[in-house]
Amino acid sequence: MWLELTSESDEKLYVNADQFVVIYPVDENKLTRVLTPAGPIMVKEPLAFIQSKLEQLAAQKSV
Repeated sequence: MWLELTSESDEKLYVNADQFVVIYPVDENKLTRVLTPAGPIMVKEPLAFIQSKLEQLAAQKSV
């Protein structure tokens, strides 16, 4: 499942949600770091938004 996120430099990123290892807020919750097997990605979406999207994707997979 692919998730559309926005990089620090306002570029659209499409990240495979199945590849997420760790997600955590940084810079006083202004940015979120997503760790993947390929390395870290800094994105503008808040942690709560990403968690919500991952829960939606997980619910779709279980149907």
